[in-house]
This record gives sequence, C-alpha cells and structure tokens, in this order.
Amino acid sequence: MEKIKVWTSDYTRLLTEQLRSHLSPKPPSYYLEHEEGKSPVILLPGIIERWGFLRKIGDAVSQAGHAVYVVPSLGDNLHTIQDSARITREVIEKNNLNHVVLIAHSKGGLIGKYLLVHDNEDGRIDTLIAIATPFSGSPVAGVVPFTPFKELLPGSEVIRELQSHEEVNGQIVSIFPEFDNHIPSGSYLQGAENIRIHEKGHHKVLFHSEAVMQVLSLLQKSETK
Repeated sequence: MEKIKVWTSDYTRLLTEQLRSHLSPKPPSYYLEHEEGKSPVILLPGIIERWGFLRKIGDAVSQAGHAVYVVPSLGDNLHTIQDSARITREVIEKNNLNHVVLIAHSKGGLIGKYLLVHDNEDGRIDTLIAIATPFSGSPVAGVVPFTPFKELLPGSEVIRELQSHEEVNGQIVSIFPEFDNHIPSGSYLQGAENIRIHEKGHHKVLFHSEAVMQVLSLLQKSETK
C-alpha cells in the first residue's frame, strides 16, 4: 500500500510538472544574470522532461547569483545520450562557459557523465550534480516499448560503457530519495559524493526543500575551492 501511495503521488507530480513545463517553455530572462565569480549552471532534465522540471532548483540557483542555462534543443529529451551530450556541449561552446556545473535529473545525469567522460578534455565542466540518476540502469525503462528508453536498461551498451569510467566519479555528486520508484537499485555511485534525501519518489525528490538546499550548499562549496 505504501508503494502504491508513492507511485500515485509521484506521478501526480510528474503530470503536474509536464503541464507546467509546456505552458511555460521559455526560461526567465533573469536566469542569465549573475554575480562575478559564480559558476555557470546548466540544467539537464530527464527523459520526456523539459527544463521546467528543474525550475524550482533553477530559480533557487539563479537567486544565489549563478547564471542558469537551459538546453532548448533537447526538447523532451528523447535523443540518444550521445546526441544529447553533443547538443549540451554546443551550449557550453556557444556561450564560452567555463567552470560549468551541470545539475541534472534522471537521464540528464547520464548525459552529464557522458560529457565528463568523452567531451571535457578542456576541463570546462567542473562538477555534475545528478539527482535520481540510474547510473546502473533501471528495469522500469523496459515497461515503455519505445526506443529511447532502451538506453536506460541495465546492461545497455551506454550504461555499461559509462559504468566502466570510474575515473570521473570524483567529479559527480549523486543525490537520491530514500525510495525511488523508477530506480529499484538506487543511485549510489562508487567514488562519487552520495547524498540521500528524506523523500520518496523519482520526481518528487526534485521539489523537496532538502534537495534544493543540498544543491545550493554544493555550489557554495565549489566557490571556495
């Protein structure tokens, strides 16, 4: 019964944010305002999500003085992880960004790790803050008979390839709920900083005040390094 409640409340949040993100497709102009010395942030949503799923975190990060960038060309994030990484890298180069912090949800975290592994030779990306990311894949992805979801299955080629690159895990912070209905095995990542949030739900964790505060604290720590 408890798990049914989690699924119900989590999907209520999913549907609400889906509607909200389609009604407000453009980020606010003040997202690009920033204080000197603050790292630029790029928001990477999960599969079938738009940047608006990360709006609560994006708003808080913007208010803390960071420039916040979104990746409009990702659309509903149904591209392959490799193509999504290329599209994101184009945003970094177009805006000449350095000391970038990626803040990602679910599949977005896999895109972020792909960038760290394959397209960060110039060191422009400092950190990936991944929230509820299936670093080991998720069997739940097999429920959806749609090609983009197959990449997220445990044992998929891209999941296995990313798992083999533990050398970048030290640049990753994995934030996850105490129960994730989409990732039964959890999001713990060996060699990364792992932070558990007192919330239940793959999507709900994005909106929990503790998750927002952890993101802000991590950004503040990065400024002092």
